[in-house]
Amino acid sequence: MSPVKFKDSIDLKQSLDDRASPVWEVDEMQSLDQYLFVLINTHMGNDFFDAIMPILTDLHKQEIFMKYIVPVLLAVWIYRRRWHVVSVLIGAILCVALADNVTYRVLKPTFERPRPPAVEKVIEIRTDRYAGYSFPSNHAANNFAGATFLSYCYPAFTPLFYAVASLIAFSRVYVGVHYPADILAGGLVGFIFGLFFFKIWVIIWLRVERRWPLLALSGKALQVGDTDGNQQGINQTKNR
Repeated sequence: MSPVKFKDSIDLKQSLDDRASPVWEVDEMQSLDQYLFVLINTHMGNDFFDAIMPILTDLHKQEIFMKYIVPVLLAVWIYRRRWHVVSVLIGAILCVALADNVTYRVLKPTFERPRPPAVEKVIEIRTDRYAGYSFPSNHAANNFAGATFLSYCYPAFTPLFYAVASLIAFSRVYVGVHYPADILAGGLVGFIFGLFFFKIWVIIWLRVERRWPLLALSGKALQVGDTDGNQQGINQTKNR
C-alpha cells in the first residue's frame, strides 16, 4: 500500500510536537481531518467493506431496497400503527427535507470546502455518485435528522436508528467523498433538526387529539411503543 500523503497540509505529529499551546488552529484541525480520512479511506480498506459500503452509502438509490424492502416495512408499520404512521411520516419527511435544503443550499455554499477527490493525492474513490461541496455532509444531516426524529417517536428503536445513520455517515468517508469533519458537522445539523421537528410534531399532534379524539385514538396515535409491546403516552415523550 502506498504511503500516506497529504496535499497542501502540514505533518500532524510534527505540528503537535512543535506547539506548546494546547489550542489547535485551523491548519492543525484540517491536518487531523485529512489524517483520519486517509486512515479510514485507505488503511481500513478491505474486501468486505468494498462490497457493502458503496451500497450502504446510497441505500435510498438501491432498487431492491426501494421496491421491495421499504414497501414491506411500511406495510407492516401501517398495519400495526395505522394513522400514527401518517403523522410520523409527514413529520420525518419534513424534518429530513428541511435539513437537506439548509445543508445543501445554505451551509455548503457558505463553507465551500472541496471534496477529497479534488484535494487528496492518495485516495480510494469507491462511488461516482457525488457532487458539489463537501462540508457538511448532506447524507449525515439527512440520516441523523430522521434518526433523531424517529428515536423520539419510538424510543425502543433508538440504537437501531442511530446505528443505521452512523454506518451511512461512515460509508461517506470510506468511499472517499467526505472528510470525517463533514459527517460530524452533518450529524450535528441533523440532530438539531430532528429534535426541533419532534417538539413541533408533539404540539401539533396533541392539538389533533383534542380536536379529533376518535381519529387520534383509532391508530394508537398517541402512543409510543417499546420492544416488549408495552405503550407509553406521547405526553411522556414531549417532556424529554
